[in-house]
Amino acid sequence: MESHDCKPSSYCLNDTLTIQSHNPPPQIPRKWDQSLSPTELCLQNPPLSGSDGNSFVSIKLSEELQIGLNKRSQIFVVKCVNSLNSSSTPTDQDLGAKIYDPFYHDFEFDDEDSFFRADYEYTHEYAAYIHLSDLQGSVIPRFFGSCTLKIEIDKYFRLVRLILVENIDGLSMDRLNPEEILMEERQHIMKPIVDGESSHYTRNVMVKGSDAKMPRIVIIDLGMSVTGRSRNPSDNRDESRYFPGVAISPLLRWNIYYRRHAFTWLKEKRTVWLNYDRMREMKPPLPI
Repeated sequence: MESHDCKPSSYCLNDTLTIQSHNPPPQIPRKWDQSLSPTELCLQNPPLSGSDGNSFVSIKLSEELQIGLNKRSQIFVVKCVNSLNSSSTPTDQDLGAKIYDPFYHDFEFDDEDSFFRADYEYTHEYAAYIHLSDLQGSVIPRFFGSCTLKIEIDKYFRLVRLILVENIDGLSMDRLNPEEILMEERQHIMKPIVDGESSHYTRNVMVKGSDAKMPRIVIIDLGMSVTGRSRNPSDNRDESRYFPGVAISPLLRWNIYYRRHAFTWLKEKRTVWLNYDRMREMKPPLPI
């Protein structure tokens, strides 16, 4: 995608512009019909079709992890209590169910297209788990399938997509105090994050295990991920940068915004180097 930096401004001092009179159209209405309830809006805007499988699983919701209004997804700990034609869903362990339900979007005050967002996150998270199948059970949870929930409303059914993944029982990074952790242990925590992510939210990184020196680090939210070498896989120029034909170094992907709350997890020189392209060009790589 072409950068704004390389485009000359359309408006320069002392330019003379020829403009034409114009009558505006009627006022733009809100994105959503305010006379409709969230249920009616969801019935009118079903998720993208895809295709149905032939297996059925009954799950029991046992713990709330993230629920309620204005949440990107509803997340529960669940237990598989019954399955038909499904051999991949374990019945002897807790699972995580991530439900992409636009019903909990605030239609009255938020103009974001919640139906597009739910479809986007569901399809991208599924694609990420499939593409990164070799990493399941290590830096990302194990993936147990994508499903549809049918919620009966009068004589209609509201369709909601969800995925089943390994439940990660640990602490998120935003609940840890890096000042209480040795630098060597912090580096061990940060390395798989830098390897796997170019956007860092500490709430989406789980630290699991009692061994402080070798805990398991798990990235739990892949809903905004893209599958490609760059952030913009559809942009051939981005995809061909940084030694085309091989994976782009994660250090080169950390080139837009290094989130403030992660600075205390690395030494100052490392965070400064990761955050600025010009400094990256001038200085040799620093070890993680």
